[in-house]
Amino acid sequence: MVWLRIAFFSALARKGGLLIMVLSTAISVAILLGVFKIRDDTKTSFSNAISGVDLVVGAKGSPTELILYSVFHIGRATNTIAASYEKSLMAIKPVAWVVPVQLGDSFRGYPVVGTSIEFFTRIKAQGRHLELSEGKALTDPTLFEVVLGANVAKNTQLKRGEQIAITHGSGTGPKQDHSNSPFRVAGILKPNGTPIDNAVFISTNAFDALHDIEEGGIQFAKLNPDSQVSAFYVGLKDRGGVFSVRRQIDALPNAGLMGVMPGVALDDLWSTMEVAENALLIISLGVLITTILGITATLLVSLENRRRELAIFRAIGAKPYQLLRLVLFEALLISLIGIALGWLLLQIAILLSADYFRTSWGVVTSIGLPTTHDLMSLLALVIVVLLCACIPAIKAYRMALNEELNPPST
Repeated sequence: MVWLRIAFFSALARKGGLLIMVLSTAISVAILLGVFKIRDDTKTSFSNAISGVDLVVGAKGSPTELILYSVFHIGRATNTIAASYEKSLMAIKPVAWVVPVQLGDSFRGYPVVGTSIEFFTRIKAQGRHLELSEGKALTDPTLFEVVLGANVAKNTQLKRGEQIAITHGSGTGPKQDHSNSPFRVAGILKPNGTPIDNAVFISTNAFDALHDIEEGGIQFAKLNPDSQVSAFYVGLKDRGGVFSVRRQIDALPNAGLMGVMPGVALDDLWSTMEVAENALLIISLGVLITTILGITATLLVSLENRRRELAIFRAIGAKPYQLLRLVLFEALLISLIGIALGWLLLQIAILLSADYFRTSWGVVTSIGLPTTHDLMSLLALVIVVLLCACIPAIKAYRMALNEELNPPST
C-alpha cells in the first residue's frame, strides 16, 4: 500500500504525460465495452421484438428474409400466402392462436401493417404486453381506424381523432395515394423499443377493402375469400410441440408454407454478420493494443528523465526490486483509472444515445454494471498492461542495480 501511494504521487508529479495515457486508455476501454454492449443489446432487442411468438409462417423461401420482412419490416417483400390458411393452422392441435400480418402499404415512409384485433392482446414487445398511451386498439375490423406506433405519432405529431391517408406501396417503388379512403387515428401505442414503434396498424379487413373501394365513397367492398397476407404469427399451447407443428405445416397440401422459429432465424442472421462483428472487435482491440504500447513507450522514455528521482529512492533505502515494483504500480494505476474513466464515459454515451438507438434502430440499451464477460476482458487488459510494463520495470531495476554495483566516485 505504501508503494502504491508512492507510485500515485510520483505519477501525479508527471501528470501531463500520464493524463494523456489515462485518457487514451479510457477511450479505448469505452470503445471496446461499447462494441460488446451494442452487440449484446442488439441481439437481445431483436430476440424480444415479438415475445411469445413461437412460429412465423410464410411462403417457402429464406427463413431469415421472412423474419426480417414480416417482423422487422426490412428487406425485400416475401411471397404472399392465402389468408384462408389461418383456418388450416388453427386446426393443428397444439396451435393456440394465429395472427395474420399484411404488408405492402406505407404512411410517410412508415410501414402499414394489416392485422387482427388479437395482435394487441397476443403479441408482446420486450416481454411485455402492448400498451396504449391514448385511445384504443382496433376493436371493429369494419372501420377505417388506425393505431400508430410511438415513433410514428411522435414524428408526425398526429393526435387521436385526426385523419390520415395511406399510400399503396412501400420502399422506393411506385406509390399510389389512397386519399379517397382516409383513416381515423383511434389510438397510439406506448414506446417499447421494437419495430412496432415505427409501424402503423390497421385491420386486415380494412387493408383488403382499401384496395377494393368503390368509386366515390368509403363503403366496404365484400372481402375476397382469396385475399393474401404476408405471414402469420403463431402461438402454441405447448412450446415443446414446435417441431411437430412445423412438420404439419410443411405437410399441408398445395400450401407451400414454412414455419420459422424466430430465434433460430436470428441465430442464422448473427452467423452471417459474424464477419462484420469480428471486424469491429479487431478494430477495437487494435486501438487498445496501440494504447498499451503507448503506455509502455511512455514509461520507457520517462525513465531517462527520472534518473534523479530513482536516485533519491535509492538514497532513502529503496532496493532495486522495489523500483521495479514502483514502475509496475504506476502502470497498474494508469490502467485502473483508465478503465474506471472509460466505463464512466460509456455510461454517459449510453444515456445520451439510448433514445436514438431505440427510435432509429429498435435497440433498447441502458446503463448498468459490467457483465462477467466485460470484467474478464478488463482483467485481461490489466494483465497485458502489467506484462508490457515489465519492460520499463526491468530497465528501472537494471539501472538501480548498475548504480549499486558502480557507485559514483566522491
